[in-house]
Amino acid sequence: MRLFLLRHAQANDIWPDSERTLTPKGRNQVKKLCRYLDKNNFGNVVQIWHSPYLRAVETAQIFKEQMLLGAPLSETGNITPNDNPRDAARMIASVSCFGGDLVVVSHNPILENLCDLLIYGQKDGGRTIFKKCSLAALTLIEPPSQFNDYGTWTLDFLLSPSLFSDQIS
Repeated sequence: MRLFLLRHAQANDIWPDSERTLTPKGRNQVKKLCRYLDKNNFGNVVQIWHSPYLRAVETAQIFKEQMLLGAPLSETGNITPNDNPRDAARMIASVSCFGGDLVVVSHNPILENLCDLLIYGQKDGGRTIFKKCSLAALTLIEPPSQFNDYGTWTLDFLLSPSLFSDQIS
């Protein structure tokens, strides 16, 4: 199983936080990211989870459309900014046995903490940095077990928006 963790793109500064929508620049960030990616790496995606916050919903919609993914979008709890990454890791572990890849579109600090938890076994390590519209790919190399609740994961890549900022608009 591959897990793709995508932080939402640039959003408007409005209140309440959950109602923030993407800026035109943010929409363009997602499109540029998708042009940079090889669609073949996403051919096995069977689910796209996103937080209920509007900026994550919009990012997920654009990503799905641009990457030509047939997987359904699913609003998912436990992946808003300050949720517990252990809860998110348990949800991911629970679907890891079904096969297929998963895209999770969410926020900081949960994405950084979730990535650190899956790779290093601890959260709050500050090892992984997700800028807006960053994408990480992790591969499950050992399934969850009674000895390892979340399985063993390896980081395949972490793309920062600076890599694709020069792409044609």
